[in-house]
Amino acid sequence: MDVRIKNGSPLHGESLCETCSRAHITRGFSESQKVVVCQAIYPERHVPFKVCDCTSYLEVKRQSLKQMEEIAWVLTPREGKRKAGFVPAREMEEESEIELFLSEPE
Repeated sequence: MDVRIKNGSPLHGESLCETCSRAHITRGFSESQKVVVCQAIYPERHVPFKVCDCTSYLEVKRQSLKQMEEIAWVLTPREGKRKAGFVPAREMEEESEIELFLSEPE
């Protein structure tokens, strides 16, 4: 007889709070000296256990729309001959030239 459990409780693993930008984590010198405060809810709450799923999770490594706009390249047409942007490969000329100008943000 096969027994399958879906979405069961994991017995180990890192807490989701470790990679959440809304978590305030204070660590001491030993493993037991750790305080996690969730700042995604109001009022902020102490989280006394490892979290495996959270509806307010926001990954630290993910950039916001504003941050992505700040690092984006601005494509401008060369002397008005072409539209700025990407062209499908089938529309490229055999020996077309690609120019890339990098400038400091204004």
